[in-house]
Amino acid sequence: MSGAESAGRGVEAAAATAEADGEFRGHGVLRASGAYLGIALIGAALWFLLGHVNAFYSNILASIMIWTIATSGLNLIAGLGGYPSLVQGAFYGIGAYTSSIALAHGQPLWAATALAVALAGAAGLGVGIIFSRTRGQYFAIGTLFFGAVVGLVMNNWASLTQGPIGLSVPFAVPDLETLNALIAVCMVLSLALVVFIGRRRLGLRLVAVREDEDLAEHVGVPTAWTKLAAFVLSACVGGLAGVLIAQYNGTISPELFDYYVGFVMFVALAVGGAGRVLGPLLGSTFIVGVPHLLNLSSGIGQLLVGIVFVAVMILVPGGFMSAVDAVLVVFRRGGQSQ
Repeated sequence: MSGAESAGRGVEAAAATAEADGEFRGHGVLRASGAYLGIALIGAALWFLLGHVNAFYSNILASIMIWTIATSGLNLIAGLGGYPSLVQGAFYGIGAYTSSIALAHGQPLWAATALAVALAGAAGLGVGIIFSRTRGQYFAIGTLFFGAVVGLVMNNWASLTQGPIGLSVPFAVPDLETLNALIAVCMVLSLALVVFIGRRRLGLRLVAVREDEDLAEHVGVPTAWTKLAAFVLSACVGGLAGVLIAQYNGTISPELFDYYVGFVMFVALAVGGAGRVLGPLLGSTFIVGVPHLLNLSSGIGQLLVGIVFVAVMILVPGGFMSAVDAVLVVFRRGGQSQ
């Protein structure tokens, strides 16, 4: 066996092991159908809560679910692929503004959503082509720069975006109950997408890139194309989340989508567990839900985000899903000893 063939098998084995021991550690050795069922049950439970809690808690829960969608998209490139993208907030904003402007010009929701997702994907394609051959801090800085540019456009293209004042968003669904169901369905689909991609060749290639990009490229993995595909998918999911937040809020403005939002989404993913299906949900719950539940000012909320991020990186570097793994291991050992 040649050295390249041996290395190639090593990468495939590392990818498969990382897939099995990464996200799916929290589910044991569940098959994909079990993972999909679990995601569907979580979505149904959250949808039920959306319709049976008061307006204050419903707003918080809807925000968590929409952030979960956006962060699930980020999970493809930053979680599976290990690339620190800080631009997801910009794709989120592109989806929100594109759909709102399209609705204001008489387009139905499905067409506005398709346009928003397509434009976010096109932006992801452009950014990905430019930065897909960069790595580490250079990739992070490049994506952060693009997020800042999008924020400047939202603030200064007043004839299109109304600048800092923002836009009123036409409500394009029959009622709030329908919107709640739509948010829950989209959250389930975004989480399921991570399961689906993670078990396909693209997912294995992303994990190979994350584990050792030089080795993966040496044995024939198209690393630039792999990162680009994940980046475009990530952008499309972010654009979809933007459509939903615009519909739910009824108004949008640039501060909802500035470069800081992209950074906080990355923090939420890291806190919840990068590369883990439920990482975006756990991270969004702590990063978005807790400050709102405690009714903290924006400055105190940002301080809390920083403290939580540092504490998690020190105590549980794999995010909250690592803590879940540890608890499950204790329970399993306890059950086996009885």
